[in-house]
Amino acid sequence: MLDTVRLKFKLSPTHEQLQNWTRHTTTTQAGAVKEKFTYNPELADADVRLRCTFYPLDYNSNPMTTLEVSLPKLIHGNNFKMIRSIKTVIKRANRMMPSVPHFPKVDIAEGELIRLDLCYNHQVEDMVADYINAIGKLDYPHRRTKHHRNEGAEFRSKHVTTKFYDKQLEAGTPDAYGILRQETTILRGKRIKQLTGIKHPKLTDITPLFAKEQLEKDLERLKLHDRSIADHDTALKVLSKQYGPDAGIYYFALMQIKQDKHKKHIAADTQMHPRSLDRRLRKISDAGIAPTLTERSEPLPPLKISL
Repeated sequence: MLDTVRLKFKLSPTHEQLQNWTRHTTTTQAGAVKEKFTYNPELADADVRLRCTFYPLDYNSNPMTTLEVSLPKLIHGNNFKMIRSIKTVIKRANRMMPSVPHFPKVDIAEGELIRLDLCYNHQVEDMVADYINAIGKLDYPHRRTKHHRNEGAEFRSKHVTTKFYDKQLEAGTPDAYGILRQETTILRGKRIKQLTGIKHPKLTDITPLFAKEQLEKDLERLKLHDRSIADHDTALKVLSKQYGPDAGIYYFALMQIKQDKHKKHIAADTQMHPRSLDRRLRKISDAGIAPTLTERSEPLPPLKISL
């Protein structure tokens, strides 16, 4: 349930090691020169590339070395099988890291997390594109939606992105057939601290239960948790049964409009207050279905995350 992570360590490569790194400099408005070093070695045995960065001075005037790696590639040699055992990851990584040339000795378990990718493989067979196209019509509070039809749907903010995509299409292998990948990328250490409640979160602090809870929160914010994605006939029947025929038709019509228009455009066209519109849209999910429709002739089952 983990993918790519970035860890930071309060240490410096030696002068000899840095001879093999690439130096970058920038000049601040005050005229001060800031520098960093980058190094991207490839581990041939694992078919994985590391992204390493060294800052001689971080924000607290301390040296900092960061290491970014795809954990599935490190363990499985591919990026579609899920990681479930953190202990296995740490043991394997610590066995492999000494073989990385020009990189200081580290204990992966001691690195502080500053990037965290949580993920889950929903095995949905031939319905991957159907889920993507339905999910791409949803709204995630305070996020921007980006929908690539049949390929993926993203919900972005400045430091966090939740996405659903066709893993077979991304990985380019038939072994990933039928996988709808749900993935949340957290690109800020402060946010990871907030979610874990730990001042200096490490890999050992990220349990399968923690990952499951965070991914389920994303499903809930999208009104997908424990809710099927209805087809047109099923949606009308469910809404009419829940609210009566007149209100059912009203909410179904609103549901259909929402497939083609963003909430702010609906509010503008109808001169309805956004909060009033939200209350009406919430009636749809309160009836037990997701506030979106599938183009298939039958509902899509709820997405569930299992340990």
